[in-house]
Amino acid sequence: METLLKPFPTAKLANLPTPITKLSKLGKLYRHNKLFMKQDNLSGPVYGGNKIRKLEFLLDKALAEGRKSVITYGAVGSNHALATAVCCRELGLKSISILAPQESNEHVQKNILMQYAVGAELHLCSCYTQFPAATQRISDRCLADDGIEPYIIPSGGTNPTGALGFVNAALEMAEQIQPDVIYIPMGTGGTHAGLLVGLKLAGLKTRSEAIRVVEPAFRNKSHIKKLCSDLCTKLSIDPVVEDSDIIIRDEFFGENYGIPTPEGQDAVELFQSEENVYLENTYTGKTAAALLRDLQSGRLGGETVLYWNTLNSLDFSGQIAEVDFQVLPKEFHPYF
Repeated sequence: METLLKPFPTAKLANLPTPITKLSKLGKLYRHNKLFMKQDNLSGPVYGGNKIRKLEFLLDKALAEGRKSVITYGAVGSNHALATAVCCRELGLKSISILAPQESNEHVQKNILMQYAVGAELHLCSCYTQFPAATQRISDRCLADDGIEPYIIPSGGTNPTGALGFVNAALEMAEQIQPDVIYIPMGTGGTHAGLLVGLKLAGLKTRSEAIRVVEPAFRNKSHIKKLCSDLCTKLSIDPVVEDSDIIIRDEFFGENYGIPTPEGQDAVELFQSEENVYLENTYTGKTAAALLRDLQSGRLGGETVLYWNTLNSLDFSGQIAEVDFQVLPKEFHPYF
């Protein structure tokens, strides 16, 4: 099935395959001896996490089209925007982040500073509805400066091109382990859709439990179904994902995007203390909370379970140690 991806070259940003490890201590604690973790936190040499898989396909396309600049989007502390900025620096592209407000915390602060440190141009809008106007203004400037329009990457790198990265991820995983269930966070949905299509192509009956971390209006089942369909069209195959394949769990979302939940914080602390695995409160902690509750309830009895760690684990603290937040555009100062 890997031949389906041959027409879509990558920018070679990732170290693949990422390893799968057994979560032995958590497994012992919850009396479940088939608990594993896919370590996409180690997906790249300069930055890890799930976004690198998408950016390999997206940024190769930008280079092939001769683009000089890349615009992408997210909340202020967006891991995707940071991953894009880091990868653009590696490839000699200018990265431009158009961002919207979110609750501030240490993780958000670090991501803002790191974007600046790797040369990203930062713009803060008051809300997501301002993104189109900001995009047009910045695109016009890039066209004048570069002689070509910028390459546009949607939030989360989520479109059929980006989702190819997780079709590939599912095929990769199938050669390592064939779980009964996977736990992943669901933001913009590209990871979820790519895995769903890839699991079908691998011939697996694995169910994917996607843990919502964004508002339902932003991404819902119909969005995922359409993305799966568009992805199949891109691969020149018949649609393979049914409505019943799309599982989205809402009960761990909490008050809003980026706002921690008590269950999520407990899960973050437990993964750290038992497995020395660092998680955060926006995506991976809420997903871990779902996994732990299902383990506790006995819902997963006898199943082979895979927690997919989508968070970058490479430490870049040294690169921002000397960065004073006051060098940032003034609209970002209230986050510090």
